[in-house]
Amino acid sequence: MTALEQARQPVDLLANFESLAPRLSGVSHVALFLDFDGTISRIVPVPEEAQLDSGITPSLQTLADRPDFSVAVVSGRALADVRDRVGLKGVIYAGNHGLEIESGDACFREPDAEALRRELRCVLLQLKLALCETDGLEIEDKGLTLSVHFRRVTEPLHDWVRSATCSTVGRSRSFSVREGKMVLEVFPRVDWNKGRAVKWIARHAAPSSPLLIYIGDDISDEDAFVEIPEGITIRVGGLSDTAAQYRLPDVAAVGLFLKWLDQAKPHAARANIQRVGR
Repeated sequence: MTALEQARQPVDLLANFESLAPRLSGVSHVALFLDFDGTISRIVPVPEEAQLDSGITPSLQTLADRPDFSVAVVSGRALADVRDRVGLKGVIYAGNHGLEIESGDACFREPDAEALRRELRCVLLQLKLALCETDGLEIEDKGLTLSVHFRRVTEPLHDWVRSATCSTVGRSRSFSVREGKMVLEVFPRVDWNKGRAVKWIARHAAPSSPLLIYIGDDISDEDAFVEIPEGITIRVGGLSDTAAQYRLPDVAAVGLFLKWLDQAKPHAARANIQRVGR
């Protein structure tokens, strides 16, 4: 079943933090996953200017320092890019929608996506030729994926950008196009997504049987929401079709939730927790 087929009306969590308290008190470990852009970083016109929200930084570092939490940032950005923008110690980083993961000394690269790097370079060149005269458009090479940013392109050209991108990428059977917030993602046709990445991290970089919490604002986060029905899933932003159980309105509300999370989850004794992959 697809994410859209599992869509529901999420509960407004901002006024109902305490409803999650019983679930926190009964677990020894929490694995917290967060998207970057639009979740812990405000959306900006120029992607290169995005940064971790200053109101979120202290709480996120506090949670990452706790022995009973594993904190992971799962982003569509390249791994090195999101790691540099977050810049916190003790955090697990997953880039390119989970195609690459770094947890301490452990690293993962999705092998089928790795094998398509050379072909992706050809697609990149074709896109540059097809879209080169479009003012405001940016094509970002992220190693394993590409992003066609059209937020600064004049609106009458948006449909043309979508059409030209899809037709160009469509010449290759190895890649598909997914649309996000004013961005088209060129993604390898591999059996992997943010949901699979979350499961990998939970299995390899966290103690057994943690409570999984995933917070994200983008269509790509829906794969994670569907993958962990037993966890707590939170969609950030305006109401839309989502498989998430809860909703928070914006980045500021995510900051409030993280502060509450640190206070609501009883601190475990450090001697009783073994941190994995740190």
